[in-house]
Amino acid sequence: MINIIFEDPNMAYRLGMTHFLTQIFETEKNMQVQIQDLDESNIPYADIIVKHFSAGEIHVCPPLLQARHAHSLIIGVYDCRTVPFTADLPLCISNIIFINRQCSLNRMKKLIFNGWVNRTSGMPGQLPRNCSQCNHQMLSPMQINVAKHFHRGNDVDQIAREMRIGVKCVSAHKRKIMSKFSLNSDSELLTCLRFIKNKVF
Repeated sequence: MINIIFEDPNMAYRLGMTHFLTQIFETEKNMQVQIQDLDESNIPYADIIVKHFSAGEIHVCPPLLQARHAHSLIIGVYDCRTVPFTADLPLCISNIIFINRQCSLNRMKKLIFNGWVNRTSGMPGQLPRNCSQCNHQMLSPMQINVAKHFHRGNDVDQIAREMRIGVKCVSAHKRKIMSKFSLNSDSELLTCLRFIKNKVF
């Protein structure tokens, strides 16, 4: 039996992915599949975790995923064209595989099976648990203030006036925030700030 849990707001995609995973594991691996919604109680028993990651989310501490077992596979679903950076990820998701929503079925199957093989052939205890050495991103006090203003909908000029600092200084902090969370546009920045509010600032 293989336990698969899902967290994805796109129900049409989830239904398609559920059918796809069930088909490839039952027909090609001869394994029964059980599908559930992701929650705190079933994470320790999940073999595969399929989770949608919004812009920047992969760089934020995922406390729920600390409970997953060392040989579970995380499939990170993303929407943007740019593949998320896999360097310096939080330790709890350091062995994630990413799949774009537009990915072809053949490529998706290859990625999943490669991830599955690597997941089952790794050494016991391969998933680090030392939070003090984790690479999840944090913001400096100044970056937090700038982020709060952007979250409220202020532009660079408004933020500079309200914080009594130069426009170039605000722009520099904005670039640093976007770099920390691998963001490529203002829309991704706003999406990320909505997600990390109350988590990072």
